[in-house]
Amino acid sequence: MSERLVELGIRGRQVAADLASGLLARARDARGQTTIEWLAVMVGFTALVTILAGDDIWKQAGQAIVDAVNAILGQTDDKV
Repeated sequence: MSERLVELGIRGRQVAADLASGLLARARDARGQTTIEWLAVMVGFTALVTILAGDDIWKQAGQAIVDAVNAILGQTDDKV
């Protein structure tokens, strides 16, 4: 019985070591993939900001917000 328990203990250690090495290998692969995805997102974000800045979208959006706030504050038909 004790020999069987020792054998199971050794197998358990081997399984745990294999699992740990597999997880480390996946983490290394995922780290590289995440870096590539991060770079792709940053390139896309930079391109989007460049396009929006080139078309002067920010100024138009800001003016639309200011106009909307002025319209709300400028209403004189209060029924309070």
